[in-house]
Amino acid sequence: MPLIRTIYWDSCIFIAWIKDEKRPPGEMDGIYECVEEVEAGRNRIITSVLTRTEVFEANLSQEIKKKYTQLLNRRKVQLLDQDLRVSGLAREIREYYERQSQIDGLPGLSVADAVHLATAIHYRVDAFWTFDNGGYKARSLLSLNGNVAGHLLVITKPVATQMRLQF
Repeated sequence: MPLIRTIYWDSCIFIAWIKDEKRPPGEMDGIYECVEEVEAGRNRIITSVLTRTEVFEANLSQEIKKKYTQLLNRRKVQLLDQDLRVSGLAREIREYYERQSQIDGLPGLSVADAVHLATAIHYRVDAFWTFDNGGYKARSLLSLNGNVAGHLLVITKPVATQMRLQF
């Protein structure tokens, strides 16, 4: 039986997929390939239940919201609740980056980002996918690849093993 990879999708990955965003080569290919692998039973996507709120905050049509809901109804796609263990880990991560901010001058982490990272760490995902490269008031999640407040976590943009031809 093939190994099933568990990939955590940050909210921005769901939004990119349902909106079919135009992104640099390979990024959307990785998302589409991941969905195909989910349908084939070779991948599992997990995310925090917080993602549902963040996705629905985006200005989406009813048709796109329906597409998102259909993806969530797949057996290998799971919305995970924020329990006390995840909350405690999110607090730990957030406090770590608040202290780090005093040293490096970079912003800390938002509550939402800390919850996403804590959920991924707690459930021991193979990879955390995001496009989050920081911004005015946020630390880049991509810059934390390999070490999130002392916890091992692979953070990357979606990765495709095969590029799709564009016609």
